[in-house]
Amino acid sequence: MSPRRPLTVTALLIALAPALALAQQRTEVDTRIQAVALFKNGLGFFTRTGELPAAPAEIEVGPLPAASHGTLWLGWSGATELDGLRARQTTGYESRVAGSIPELLEANVGKRARLEFGSEFRSPVEGVLKAVPTAQRPTPPNPYMSVQPPPAAEATLVLVETEAGVVAIDRRAVERIVFLDEPQTTVADEHKRVLLSGTLTAGPAGGPLSVSYLAKGMTWAPSYLIDISDGEKAMLTAKAVVINEIEDIEGADMDLITGFPYLEFAEIISPLAKKTDLAGFLNALYRGGDAQYRGRAATMAQVTMNVPMEHWEEAAPMPDYGAPAQGTVAEDLFYYPLEGVTLARGETGYYPLFSERVDYEHIYEWDIPDYIDDNERYRRPEEIGPQVVWHSLRLTNDTQMPWTTAPAEIVQEGRILGQGMLKYTARGGETLVKITQALGIKADEIELETARERNALVHRGSHYDLVTVRGTLTMRSHMDKPVTVKVTKLITGEMQEGSPEAAVVKLAAGLRGVNPHSRLTWELPLPAGEELELSYTYTVYIRS
Repeated sequence: MSPRRPLTVTALLIALAPALALAQQRTEVDTRIQAVALFKNGLGFFTRTGELPAAPAEIEVGPLPAASHGTLWLGWSGATELDGLRARQTTGYESRVAGSIPELLEANVGKRARLEFGSEFRSPVEGVLKAVPTAQRPTPPNPYMSVQPPPAAEATLVLVETEAGVVAIDRRAVERIVFLDEPQTTVADEHKRVLLSGTLTAGPAGGPLSVSYLAKGMTWAPSYLIDISDGEKAMLTAKAVVINEIEDIEGADMDLITGFPYLEFAEIISPLAKKTDLAGFLNALYRGGDAQYRGRAATMAQVTMNVPMEHWEEAAPMPDYGAPAQGTVAEDLFYYPLEGVTLARGETGYYPLFSERVDYEHIYEWDIPDYIDDNERYRRPEEIGPQVVWHSLRLTNDTQMPWTTAPAEIVQEGRILGQGMLKYTARGGETLVKITQALGIKADEIELETARERNALVHRGSHYDLVTVRGTLTMRSHMDKPVTVKVTKLITGEMQEGSPEAAVVKLAAGLRGVNPHSRLTWELPLPAGEELELSYTYTVYIRS
C-alpha cells in the first residue's frame, strides 16, 4: 500500500472549491420590522420579514437585539432547507467626534504633528505619528480553565518618526497637539453585534423568512384627557407616547397591548444574544424568571391649577381624534392598532388614539380608614391625619374597548381642573377619577364607646373586652347645588346597625384575628346648603 502523499496547495484549493464558492456567496438577508406589539413594561414583541436568496448560499440574518429566553424564532416555508443555524458575534463601528488626546493620536496615525508637553523644560517633538496604542479590553476569564492568562499590560507608548530617528513618547505626557497635516477629528467606536448565520441548501427562489422575538427597549405610555364642558357627556380623548430605544422602525404595524400577560422568562436573555456566558445563563435560570411583574406603575402625583378665563379671549380647541380604530381581543388582552409607524431609535412618538363621548356624573368621595390597627389598638385621629372629601368623576365605559390604567387630565372650557388616575376599566364597567379636594363640603366624624363587657373572650392566652362603638359622620354642604356623596368606612369588628342602612361587605383581611373586617358604603344625595348625618354601631374585641 503506497503511503499517502500530502495535498499540494493546488490540490487543496481544488478540494475546497465547493466550500469556497459557497462562502463567496455569503448573503446578508435584509429583514425589516413588519409588526410590533408593545406592552407597557418596556417589552415588545417584534416580527421581522425578509426574502432568502434565490440560490443556495451562506446567509446571515441580523443584527438582532437581545431577545428574552425562549422567544426568538425563525420561520420559513416547508420547501426551504436551512442547516447549521448558529449565533455569532461580529464587530461593527460607529463614528463620533474624538473627545481626548489619546483618541486624536490614535485617529491620526501617518499624519505629521507636533506634540507638546506640560513641562517647560521639555522640548516639543515633531514628526510623523508611526504607531499609537489602542485601548485594550481585558480578556474575560474562562471559568472552565484551571490556569488563566495573565492580564495584559497597559500600552502607552506613541512612536514618532522624526528627523533624528524614531522617538517613543508616553502618550499620558502629551498635553497639546499641533497637526501639520489635515487632521482626522472623528473616531470609530467598536461595538459588537450578533448575527444568525447558516446555510441555505434548498428552497424556492426568494422564499420568505420571518424572525420573531420578545425584547426590551420599547414601550408605550397612555394618557387621557377628559373634557366635561358638556353637562351631559364627557369627551374622553386618548393618546399614546411610544418610546423607542431598541432599533429603527419604518412603516410597521403596531399593536398597543392592554392587559397583564404572564411572561415568566422576560428577564432572562436568550443565549443566542451572546450577552453572557454559560455560567451566567445557568445562574439566571436558577434564580427564576419574572414570574410577577416587578415595579408596577408608580402612583401619579395629583396636580391642581386654576387659570382665570379672563386671560383667554377664545377657548383653545380641545383634541378630537375621532372614533377609535377597531381593536382586537385575544383571550384577556386587548390590542389597539396603529398603522404605518415610523420611529427611529432614540425617538419618542406621539400617537392620537381616539375621542369618544361617554356618560359621567360628579361624585363627592369620603374614604374613612379603620381606627383599629392589627394589634387591636385604637388609633387616635391625629395618627391618621385629616380627612379629605374628594370631588371625583364617575365614568361609564360604554365603548367597545377596555380603558387601560393611565393618568387622566380633567378640563372644562379650556381650564385644567385636576389630574388623577384612570384605572383599568372593562367594557361596561365604571371607574372613579379624582379631580380636586371638595372645599365646599365640610366633613366631621366621631366614634364613642357606648358599652364594654370585661373579659368577654380568651383567645390564645390573651383576654379581650367586648366594646360597643357608635360612630357619627356629618357632611355639611356649602355649595349652591345638590350633589351625590359616596362615603366609605372601614371597620374592625362586627357591624350591628347603620342609619341610614349601609352596604356592608365582609373583607378577607385578618382572617386569623378575633375580629372580622368590613367595609361600609353609603351613596346618598346631599342637598345644597344642608347637612347629612350617618351613624353606625359595631362591636369589637379589644385586648385587655
